[in-house]
Amino acid sequence: MTTPIPLDAIERLYKSATQKVWFRLIPVLMFAYVLNFLDRTNIALAKTRLDADLGISAAAFGFGAGLFFIAYCVLEIPSNLMLHKFGARRWISRIVISWGLISTLTLFVQGETSFYIMRFLLGVAEAGFYPGMLFYFTLWFAARDRAVAVGMLLVAPQIATVFGSPLGGAIMTLDGALGLYGWQWLLLLEGIPTILFGFFLWFYLPNGPKDARWLTEDEKEALLAKTTVVGEEKHSVRQALGSVFSSGVLLSIAVIYFVTQLCVYGITFFMPSIVEASGVSGTLAIGAISGLPAVGALIGVLIYPRLFRQYGNPIRFVAVAMVGAAISTFVAANSGHVVSLIALAVMQFFVTGTAPVLWSVAMSRISGVQSAAGLAMINSIGLLGGFFGPNLFGIAESRTGDPASAIALLTIATIVALAIVVVLRQLLRRTPPVTTVAAVVAETSNTDTTTATN
Repeated sequence: MTTPIPLDAIERLYKSATQKVWFRLIPVLMFAYVLNFLDRTNIALAKTRLDADLGISAAAFGFGAGLFFIAYCVLEIPSNLMLHKFGARRWISRIVISWGLISTLTLFVQGETSFYIMRFLLGVAEAGFYPGMLFYFTLWFAARDRAVAVGMLLVAPQIATVFGSPLGGAIMTLDGALGLYGWQWLLLLEGIPTILFGFFLWFYLPNGPKDARWLTEDEKEALLAKTTVVGEEKHSVRQALGSVFSSGVLLSIAVIYFVTQLCVYGITFFMPSIVEASGVSGTLAIGAISGLPAVGALIGVLIYPRLFRQYGNPIRFVAVAMVGAAISTFVAANSGHVVSLIALAVMQFFVTGTAPVLWSVAMSRISGVQSAAGLAMINSIGLLGGFFGPNLFGIAESRTGDPASAIALLTIATIVALAIVVVLRQLLRRTPPVTTVAAVVAETSNTDTTTATN
């Protein structure tokens, strides 16, 4: 910081600065994530048509859907380190443009092999997008506000599911127009807007507070005081990677996040098949009903982070979420269609709502290049659940003929995650949060006040 700012002024300026951030950045990033989730998951609506039109079986579909996450996970950490080096504007824009292009070109697949290749390439193109945005948030929000910020970001995939499923169903009614299948129209009409939006981001996004023309100089200083960690410049890439992969806190969070993603993506990619198997017909109706469980996730990411910011006990919130998810998946696996649908919405409330809490805890323990590597590592391990989830459901359907047969296994997974929460509780007691410049200013002010009083 070039000019010292009093603590009360830092708080006031930080508040005015974050109000601008909420208005200028959050809606744009949310929209990018809406497009991201649409392009990542729209093939769920095409599952039965891919089988009929190209002969891609349920097991092959599950494997192909999961291949995306293998490529994504392998390249997460390198991608986030590149973002840290080249800046958010260039790297996030590059990611959006490239995944939009690959998603659009997927309309040319001819069978299982080409489907596998395009899903893998989509993972390569998209790698680092979500953890990149999380790292971006550490530049703009103090620790106490990050859970709410991440919660708002996670509203995007729920919007994409709730509204994207019926939209996708409607697009697929174009089946046969201009000689294209309905699923080809789906990929084309949802992929091109992503490419165009990526070019918009190139000109719009600032790399950080210092580059934001819409902030005053004092607001920039206040943001930096609230987000800059004392000593973060001491971390080299090698040191950051070593500390990240040896951190029990980060690894525990990654395992819990793996379970939440196993639940989310297993259901997301197979929900249309589950709905269709229940007797619903017509792509529009299937798409609309398939989006209903995401309503639970939407409520979760809006309510859970705010409760956490108010009461601030991460272990309690994560533990309650895992218990709730275990109960709701058990009910879903042993109930009729309507009750099962409601139970899956409750499950989504818990597993998606707790994600911002997990990310907030992780962000409070890392900074700088360590933050870029650590957030990517957690997401890499977590999103392996995105590989195993669809595969688990695909294998179970191939063996039983029932696309919902794997739901019971999610109950076991969430119980395992609950055991990891107990381990995380002990680790957090031994790992204090990082210290920001503003915290040092506050401590100095308190010391000065105490000295003056004495």
